[in-house]
Amino acid sequence: MKNFSDTLPSPACRLIELLGSRWALLVLLALEERGTLRYNELRRAVAGGVSERMLAATLDGLEHAQLVVRTVYPEVPPRVEYRLAPRTATLLPILHQLRAWAEEAEQLV
Repeated sequence: MKNFSDTLPSPACRLIELLGSRWALLVLLALEERGTLRYNELRRAVAGGVSERMLAATLDGLEHAQLVVRTVYPEVPPRVEYRLAPRTATLLPILHQLRAWAEEAEQLV
């Protein structure tokens, strides 16, 4: 028999932990809205003034979770672009519902 602790963290818990950062959600929404972006374009597109360090950490987490694709072009200087991974398309409607729910709940308070 499995202990409850053996099932943690579940995939859902890991996803919620990743998306718990406000930056992750804002990065995903910026990439959805604007498509493929270079690092500095993405930094400017994310509302709230994300720091370079936090954006890099957020992108690493999203890339590790296979929600964002990072493409490095062998140029001098190197060109790096970020875009949503195809599997993220199924997550986006859920994120939009979550955002709508949060906005509605905030109005009730």
